[in-house]
Amino acid sequence: MNSFSRSFLNEDWKAMPDAPRCYLSGFGKHPAWNDHLDDIGLVTASLIEARRILYGGIAQQIESAAWERAGADKVAPVFDHIIYWRRPEESLTGVIWSSRDGKGRSLYPMLLIAHCVSQPYSWVAREVLPALAAAAAKCRSTTSAEDVIATLNDTQQSLRSRTLPSSPPDAQTGVAAWARFFAGDQTALRRILHHLRGNMVSFAPGSNDWCAGENQARSARVRLPQIPGAKPAESLHAWLAFFESQLDATVPILGLLPADGNWLDIVVGEPAPADFFVLRALPTSVPLVTDIPYQLDAAVQTGWNGLMADVVSGRLPSVSCLNGEAAETNRDAAAKRLARFRSSTRTGFFGRFRSSAGQ
Repeated sequence: MNSFSRSFLNEDWKAMPDAPRCYLSGFGKHPAWNDHLDDIGLVTASLIEARRILYGGIAQQIESAAWERAGADKVAPVFDHIIYWRRPEESLTGVIWSSRDGKGRSLYPMLLIAHCVSQPYSWVAREVLPALAAAAAKCRSTTSAEDVIATLNDTQQSLRSRTLPSSPPDAQTGVAAWARFFAGDQTALRRILHHLRGNMVSFAPGSNDWCAGENQARSARVRLPQIPGAKPAESLHAWLAFFESQLDATVPILGLLPADGNWLDIVVGEPAPADFFVLRALPTSVPLVTDIPYQLDAAVQTGWNGLMADVVSGRLPSVSCLNGEAAETNRDAAAKRLARFRSSTRTGFFGRFRSSAGQ
């Protein structure tokens, strides 16, 4: 298994009970810098890794002219997304927007990302997302590096002052609206389950196939509808909670939510550079999986009737379509495996954290 699958968003925070539970970073392009800005706040291993994967993937799409070759009718003109990347107990929440450097070059975006520990999604939606939006607005309005750095420092301190004591995950945000929608459109949900069975078996509960090698682990992505009547952030959480009920909970799940659109993208596993094509891809280029007219196997579909009954009752599926086991049992087993990985990564994380943060 590679270091990403063992240690990303799986750090030994219990050994540092007094360490803050929120860290804010910024990177990308800004007019105060003549090139890529000096990375700000990259003091945790997961933030360093996220910067490598996210910005490296975006850079590859830009340098290969992937969006230009797709055509203007198939790509959005700008970056404008919320991201939410999580594993049990930890998450990264961020905003991405189109920006430029001091020389006027505007191909690359700017990103602000907060690494939060033991904070439920309801807190992230209530506290982190508005704080990031306000910080992004301040960054857009200035050409001063000092102002950008001060904004990030002030925002980080404000968030730290409002973090909650260690609390259990919030699994319900957006779920009622999600279940209500798919209770009325069961064919759409069956298409999604069919897609999981055909494309995400490597991520089934109990499987390490997605990260069995020493190099980059596997990834898979899917485009999904936002839920009518729900807030975009509620749709994002409901989809992540659904995927966690179906896949192995050790697998990191990244949600990409566009500011202007009725869809969202999910990337599971370790994202490859090509996965970030979706950041500007319109549905004319990357369709929603619910719009794909799959031929559904009648016998397999019958086996999912119990799962569909859960949805009709207003809740997430209690069983995974990939291994037929209870989602709660799968989550408990995954938590134990993550804990075993965590003990083996302690030295590397603390060395980097202390050297970067001066602790």
